[in-house]
Formats: sequence, structure tokens, C-alpha cells
Amino acid sequence: MEPITAAFGLACIAASGGAGFWLKKVDERLTNVNETSVVLQQAQSAHFTHLNNEVGALQQHVQQMTELVAALRATNPEMHGAILAHEIITAFEHSSEEDRTITGQALAALETLVASISTEATVGDEGLLSATSASLLGRLLLAFDSRDITALGLGLNPVAAHRLGHASLLLARFDWAESCFGIAYRSSPGNANILEALEHIALLKGDDEVRRHWLEARMTVHPDQPDLLRSHAHLLAKLGDADAERDVLRLEALGVDTAADRSLLSGLRARAGSRSEALEAIEQALAKDPHQSADWLSYAHLLNEEGESGKAHQAVERCLELDRQSGQAWALSAQLLAPQGNRAKEALKAATHAVALDAGGPDLLFLKSDLQHAEGAITAAEETLEKGLLKSPDNAELRARMASRKLLEGHHEAAQKLLDETPFGIDHALLHVVEGRLHLALCDRARDGTGQTDSILLADAVSSFEGALKLDRELGVAWLGLARTKRLLKDLEGASEDMNRAMRLLPEQDPSASAEAALLAIEMDDLSTASKHIDAADVHGNSVTVAYVRGNIALRRGQFEKALGHYTDALKIGPNHIRARMNRCSTLMALNQNKKALDDAQILVDLAPALMLARLRRSEAMMQLGEWSQARDDLKIVLDASPHHYQALTELASCYMALERPERAENPLNEAIRLQPNYAPAWHQRGILYLEIERNENALHDFEAAVRCDGSHLDARLRIAAIHHQAERFDQAEAAWRAVLTVDQDHTVARARLAECEVQLLKA
Repeated sequence: MEPITAAFGLACIAASGGAGFWLKKVDERLTNVNETSVVLQQAQSAHFTHLNNEVGALQQHVQQMTELVAALRATNPEMHGAILAHEIITAFEHSSEEDRTITGQALAALETLVASISTEATVGDEGLLSATSASLLGRLLLAFDSRDITALGLGLNPVAAHRLGHASLLLARFDWAESCFGIAYRSSPGNANILEALEHIALLKGDDEVRRHWLEARMTVHPDQPDLLRSHAHLLAKLGDADAERDVLRLEALGVDTAADRSLLSGLRARAGSRSEALEAIEQALAKDPHQSADWLSYAHLLNEEGESGKAHQAVERCLELDRQSGQAWALSAQLLAPQGNRAKEALKAATHAVALDAGGPDLLFLKSDLQHAEGAITAAEETLEKGLLKSPDNAELRARMASRKLLEGHHEAAQKLLDETPFGIDHALLHVVEGRLHLALCDRARDGTGQTDSILLADAVSSFEGALKLDRELGVAWLGLARTKRLLKDLEGASEDMNRAMRLLPEQDPSASAEAALLAIEMDDLSTASKHIDAADVHGNSVTVAYVRGNIALRRGQFEKALGHYTDALKIGPNHIRARMNRCSTLMALNQNKKALDDAQILVDLAPALMLARLRRSEAMMQLGEWSQARDDLKIVLDASPHHYQALTELASCYMALERPERAENPLNEAIRLQPNYAPAWHQRGILYLEIERNENALHDFEAAVRCDGSHLDARLRIAAIHHQAERFDQAEAAWRAVLTVDQDHTVARARLAECEVQLLKA
């Protein structure tokens, strides 16, 4: 046998043996699988049997629970209503459009939720609903709101509406409460509970007029109920209705009036101007019950208004004996003691108590600060105001008054800082007024005398005062500030209208209003009226402003010496008064006291470096003293700040000509004439320049232009006549000399030259 054949045979035998062994193993595995399947089937059968038993038991338990819930809902309406409300809310959340079926179910749920509330429930009672019911009711009302469903739209019956009204009041849903009680009221207009609820809602909403309506409706049901009469009296007193006194008198007639009622009657009579009757009423109240500290305080206020400060202080002392924590009593005590110089320490003590008790408001803070200042405690006086503001940073009135005081003291940066630090969202008319005054003060320190700059600076002031008036149209100080700003802008008609408004709103004893009215009258050339106004201001103080305005009146009348005296008086009291010093500087130059004028101008420049008008005055004084180089330097500074300043350009040209630099004078003069073609001094100065460089015809044209701008310009007329005379145009010269004499009929040179012209014309 060949080896290959033998090998093949052996391979076949081996393969047959392996296949047989594999088949045996597969058979064993199949047998194991079958046995496992049988075991699993038996286990699953047992499991499903157990599961079916458990499901059956659970179904029985669920049925029992359902029966229990149904029993609970049947025996507990509130729980039934809560569950029903929850179901309705869920249905609302899943329903995109209004479903009448759901709305009907919601009405049923609503009525069930509030069914336990009595229609005679105490108004405002917080125990009418459980927390769960209140929460569900609130959610249900929100669901109604989202679908614009109202109490009327639900179709509530009057009883359910009455109950829902109480529930809505509990939830502070005043809209629903008012609607529901309204439905109930239409059904039972005389129901006392409904009327009380409607009045209570108006009280919570702060609507006094509506509250008055419902309160008076309650009084028709119970006309002699003391509590109603008292409430009505207090409400009418708050509204300023004189009928409040009638309610108190009815209490007196019923014999149920108390000391508090008589105290109210006293206050009503005092408010009505019947102080004697008010005093009588409060004295009766105190006679019946002298242990009411509030009555002693009212008594003290009435006595103070009557000018009985001594008796008023005694009444305050009695009040403080009864109540040492009465801040208002300490405040009044401080106000009564402060004018008495020998009792300043007592006044300071009282003011300190008042401020500690948060009484008296900003007035007492400032009074305490002033008293500390008078005692020499300067730092403590400042700290009083600062602590007050730190304690109440949102007190806009206090902040405004502090800023106003800083402004009056000349501390503009501090005033601006107080305004800048105002908390976000705090707005007050007085803050706008102080801001406007600050703009006016800054304008005083930054004017250049052209008027154009003033209009830019003052625009912000106008905006501030108008902002104040948007918040309070009856704020006199805002109208006063606006009137002053318009006066400075030369809008005299508008200033007059605003001034009249301010005078009607401000108290007669306010000197600032009279002083501003006087300044406006000066601008309108009504000097007699100005004098009357400033006399009125003088009665009430403010001597700095009074002296300044009197100086302006004297200056307008040409009484320079008298004006100088008034300005000097003003500066002795207020050395930092910018306008008084500016006007005194001008007056001194008019009196040829140029050295003193220069001193005033120098002080002005030191006080307000940005005040270009001060530098202009200093340059003018220097020009009068022959200090041309220094004057030129000041004028250049003015022109750097205000290139449009045609007056400064004209005076700069004068400096160049005095410094023998005529070639540098023409450009400034050309620019001045371009900026203001009607400015006679510029035409006149350029005419002089042309004469200097022997351009006589050009000079003649400029002098004629100066006369066209200002017919009373004497020097320009003299120059015209001289040029014609020198050129031997005697007919034109004669007319020119006659024109000079129309301006100054005693001019000697003009008369002599006119005679020469007449002789020459006769020869011709």
C-alpha cells in the first residue's frame, strides 16, 4: 500500500471519529436546553399566577380607595371643591381655547371652594379659608384672568359672589373682590356686610373718594353709629371738607364724644381759620382729660400760631411730661426756643432729641445744624447734615437743601457732588431746581460778555427748571429760576410771565422773588417799579442782593457814585458776589478810577478763572492805564476761549495800534465786522487804522458805516467831517459838521469848522 493511500485513510478515520464526538456533545447540550426550558416554563407559570393574584388584590384596593375618596368628597365639601378646582385648573392648562363645559365646571368648583364662607363673615378675616383652598382659589382666579373671564362673565349668583368677594379680599385680589361685592350689592344694596367690605376695599386701595361714597352708604343704614361718624369725620378732615365738623357735633349731641373727638374738632376749626374756636375746643378736651399728650401738642401748635410762644412752650412741656418720646413735641420746643438767644443750648438739646426721634424732617436737621454752628461746633454742624443724608440717602428734599446751601456758600463742586450722588430712581422737583441754580452760578463764572456764550450755558438751566415744573407745576422757586434765566437770555416777555406765576406761588415775605422782580423791572426800564420791589425785599433781609439791585438801579439812572456805594456795601457782606464786583469794576472805569477797576478785575479773575468777561474788564482797565502788552495778552486768552468775541477782536486791534503794529490790527477788525456787521466800534476802529496808513477814502467809508450802526457815535461823525474838510469838500463838510452839532450842540470845534465851511462856500 502506498504511503499516500495510507495517509488518506487515516485522515478519513480521524475525521469520522471527530464528527461522531461532536454530534454526541451537541445531543447532550440539546437535552440540557430542553430540561432548562421546562423548568423556566414552570417558574413563569407560577410567577404569572402570583402576579394575577396581586393585580386582583390591587384592583380591590383601588376600588376601596375610590369609594373612600368619593365618601370623603361627599361628606367634606371643601375637600371636594379643592379636588374639583385642581381638576379644572389642570383642564384649563391643557385646553387652548375657551371651553364652556370647563367654565361651567369651574364655576361649580369655585362655588364649592367658598361654600363654607358665611355671608356675614368679618370683613378682612384671614381665617376664612385653609391654606390649600386659598392657594387653589388663587390659581383658579389666575386661570380665569388668562382667559379674560370676569366675575360677571362667570354668571355667579349673588350669594356665591358675596362669598367669593370675601375670599378674594383674603387673597388681596381687590379687582375680583370689588366685582363680586358689586354683584352682591346690586342684589342687596342695603346689606351692611357688603357695604363694609366695599368701603374696606377702597381703604386698602387708598381711594378716599370711593371710600367716602361707601362710608356714607353705610351711614344711611346706621346713621348714629359712633364708629362710622368718627371714621367719616376723619376722612372728611383728610379731604379738607368742612362737613367733618358736623360729624363731631353729632357725636357730641349723642353724648358719645371723647377727648379725641374734641381734639379733632379743634384741629378742624384751626384749619378753617377759626383759631379761637379751635383753642376753645382743645381746652375743653384737655379739661375733660388732661392726660392726652397729643392734645397738649395740638394746643401748643395753636398757641404758637396765635403768637403765644410762651404759653405754647408751657403746653409743649406738659406734652413732654406725659410722653418723653414725642419727637414732634421736641421739634416744636426747639423751634420755640431757637429765637431766644439766651436759650440756644436748650434749643439745641431739644433739636437733638427731635432728630434722634426722626421728627421734624429736614427743617429740624437744618435747625440743629444752625444751632451747632452758632455754638461754634462747625464740624458737628456739618456732620449733622451728613449723618441725616447718610441715614436717608433717598430723602430728595434734604439732599436738595444741602446742595442749595453749598451753592450759596460758593462750594459749587460740593453741590454738584451731592446731586451726582443721588440714588438711581430718586427724582424730586427741588433737585432739578438746585441743578438749575448751579447752571446759573456756573454761567456767572464762565460768561464772556457776548450773549452767545450765555445762551449756550443757560440752555441747561432752562432744561433743569422745566424738569422741576414737569414734576410740580405749583413750585414757585422753579418758576422764579425760569424767570431769571429768561431774563438773562433777554426773553423779557417770557420772564415777565414766569415772574408773575412765581410771585403768586411764593410767600410775600420771600425776598428772592421781590429782588428778581426788581431786576426784571430794571431790564424793562421801569425803575420806579424796580425800586418798589427792592424796598419790599429789603424788609425781609437778604442785604447782599438788595444792595446789588439798588446799585443796578442807580447805575441805570446814571448815578455812578451812588451805584459805587451800593456795590461796595454788597461786597462788604458778600465778597464773592460775582455780578456785584463786575458791575463795580465797570462803574469805577466810568468814574475814571481805573486802578481800582483793575483791582476788582484781578479779584474776579482769581475768583473765577473761566470768567472771560472778567479778563475782558481787566484788559479794558489796563488799556486805560496804558498797559497795552498785558491787555493784549488777556484779550488773546479771551479769544482762545471765544473766537466769536467781536468786542475782544476790536480791542485787540486797538492794542496792536497802540503798540505801533497797525499791520496786525486789520485782520482782527475784519473778523469782528464779519461776525457782527452792526458793531459800530469795529467800523470806527478800522477807520482809524486806515487813517493811520493814509487810506483816507477807506477810512471815510468805515466811519460812515459806524454812523449807520450808531447814529450817536460822535467821534465817527467828527472824523467824517474832518476828512471832508481836509479834502476841501466844504459842502459835504458843512453837512457833516451840522450832524456833529445834532449830537453835541455845544461842540466848539464843530461850530468853528462849520463857520469856516460857510465862509468858503460864500467865496465860491
